[in-house]
Amino acid sequence: MLRYYKSHIWIEIMASVVLISAVLLMVFYFYLRDQYYGYLISETEKSDEVVLSAASNSLNNLFSGQLHIGGEIAVNDELYSAVDSARGNGYQLTSAVQRRLKNELSRITHYSEDIAALAVVTRDGLLYEYGRYWNANGLPELWTGDNLAVLDEMYEGVMQNLKSHQAGYYKVMTEPAWRNALPQMNIFHIGFPLVGTYSSLSKVHAVIVVTYKMENIARTSALISDETLDYTYRYLTDDRGIIIFHEEPACIGTPEAEYLARTKAEAVTRPLQHFNWKVHIAIDRQAILRRVQSTYQKSAGVYMLVILLAFGVWAVLLRSILRPIDTVKEAMEDIERGEQKKVEIRGEHEIWLLAAEYNRMLDALREQHAMVQKEYQEKVEMSERRIQAERTALESQINAHFIFNTLNAINYNVLESGDAETAGLIKRLSNILRYTLSQKTEVTLGSEFDMALQYLYLQKYRLMDKFEYEIDFPEEYGEWPCCKLFLQPFIENAIVHGFESMDTGGRIRVSGREEQGRFRITLEDNGRGMDDVERAYVLDSLRGEVNLDLTAGNRGIAIRNVLMRARMFFGKAFEARLESEPGKGTRFTFLLPIPGEDGNEGESEANG
Repeated sequence: MLRYYKSHIWIEIMASVVLISAVLLMVFYFYLRDQYYGYLISETEKSDEVVLSAASNSLNNLFSGQLHIGGEIAVNDELYSAVDSARGNGYQLTSAVQRRLKNELSRITHYSEDIAALAVVTRDGLLYEYGRYWNANGLPELWTGDNLAVLDEMYEGVMQNLKSHQAGYYKVMTEPAWRNALPQMNIFHIGFPLVGTYSSLSKVHAVIVVTYKMENIARTSALISDETLDYTYRYLTDDRGIIIFHEEPACIGTPEAEYLARTKAEAVTRPLQHFNWKVHIAIDRQAILRRVQSTYQKSAGVYMLVILLAFGVWAVLLRSILRPIDTVKEAMEDIERGEQKKVEIRGEHEIWLLAAEYNRMLDALREQHAMVQKEYQEKVEMSERRIQAERTALESQINAHFIFNTLNAINYNVLESGDAETAGLIKRLSNILRYTLSQKTEVTLGSEFDMALQYLYLQKYRLMDKFEYEIDFPEEYGEWPCCKLFLQPFIENAIVHGFESMDTGGRIRVSGREEQGRFRITLEDNGRGMDDVERAYVLDSLRGEVNLDLTAGNRGIAIRNVLMRARMFFGKAFEARLESEPGKGTRFTFLLPIPGEDGNEGESEANG
C-alpha cells in the first residue's frame, strides 16, 4: 500500500487537497458560527430594548387605567351606602343589603374586562365577595381559608396609608396569584378606601379590594410574545423581586434571582411607574449558542457530505486526467527495454477539466455564502426599519408644554416689537390650547365661560364684522364645577352654521344666572335657525333618544357628544332645551344642578 501511494502522484494530490479543504472548512465553520452568534445576540438585545420600552409604556398606561377605575369604584355612592347600612347593623348582612351589594358589585365588574372579582372588607374581615367568573358557575369563592389573612393585611395597609397620607391611599397585593378552581387565571389585587362622593377620608370604615386578571393586561401590553423564540423570556416582578407573571406559568412565584441563577440567563429591566413593579426580558445566551451550534452542525454535515461526494468524483477524474503520465512512463520503460513507441499527444491536456470542477465547487460554496449574507442583510434591514419606525413614532409625539412655551416665546417677541394686538391673539390661543389639552375632566364655570370668551374673541378677530358677541356671567359662581368644553361646541355651531349665509349683523349672547334652585345658562344667536327636520333631530338628541346623523354639515354629532358628556357629569338633574325657527335664530338653554344638593346623581360619577 505504501509503495502504491509513493508511486502514484494523484494520491498525494488528493490527500493534500483533502487536508487543506478540511482545515478551511473548520475555519470557515467556526468563523461563521461566531459571527452568526454575535449577530443574534446583538439583534436580540436591540429587539428586546424596543419591545421592553413598548411593554413598559403600555403597562404604565394600563395600570394607570386600573387605578383610575379603582378610584371610580372607591367613590361609588351606592356601594358606600350599602356598606354603611351593614355597619349600622354591626356588619351583619340583611337580605336587602346583600342584594344591593351583589347588584352593585356585579355592575362594577363590567367597568373593565380585566376585573375578575370584588370584595368589601371591614375591620371585622370580609363583608361580601363577588366573583365575576366563579360565583355564577358555582365555583368556590376566592377569599376563604388562609386567603382571608391577605384581606386583613390589605385592610390594615389601606388604613395605614390613610393615616400617613401616603399618595394614592391604595394597597397592592400579588398573593394569592392563582385561583385553585381556575388555575389558568393569574390575578393580583388592589385595595382602595371606600369613601363615596360626599363622605371624607376620616370616615372611611371599609376597603374595596379589586382583583384584576393579569393575562389580559400582559397580552395587551405585548408582555406575552406571539413569537416562538426559545431563548427570550418576558416576565413581571413585584416590589419583593418575585415573578408575578411569566410566559411559562411554572415560573410564577419564583424569586427573580433564583430564576436567573437556574436558567443562567441575562435580563434587561425597566421599572414601572406604579406599585414598584418591574418588567424584564431575559436572554438565554446558552440557548442561542446551542441553536447556532445545532444549525451549523447540520450545515457542516451537509457540507462534508457534498465535499466527500465531490472528492470521489474528483478522484476518478484525476486518475483519468493523469493517465497520460502513465502512458509516458510506460513509453519510457519501453525505451529502456529497447522498444521504441511513440507517445501519442492528444491536443490540449485534460488537466483543465480539474480546474473547471474546482470552479464549480467554488461556485457552490459562494452561492451558499451569498445566501447566508443575503439572509443576514435582510435581517439587518428589517431591524433598521423597525428601529426607524419606533424612532419616528417617538419623535411624532409632541409635548404639549413645548407648544405652550413656544407660543409664549412668540408672544414675548411680539410684545417687544410693539404689536400688542397680535400678542393678545397669541396669548388667547395659548390659553385655549392649554385648556383643551389639559388632562382635567372637571373644570369650573368661571374657567369654562373664560374659555368661551377667548374663543369668541379669536373668532371675532378672524371673521371681523360677521358677528358681535356678549357674555354675561356672575363671578360669584365662578368656582362651581363644570363639564370641560361644554359651551364651545354650541358656540362653534352658531358661528359655522347659524351665520353661514350672513356677511354682517350676527349676534351671539351667552349668559348665566341662578334660577329656581338651578343654574341657568342661555346661549342664543340671531342666525338662520333650524328647519323642522334639523330641529326634530336636535330635540331627540336633547332628550337622549337617538343618535344623530345630520347631513347638513353633521352639526348634530358635536351636539350629541357634548350632551352625552354633560349628562354623565351633571347627572339626571341636567336639562337642555331648544328654541329655533328658520330666519329667527336659535336659543339653547341648559339647567345645571347646584353642587352639593341632594338629587344630583350624576356628580359622583363625574367626580369619579
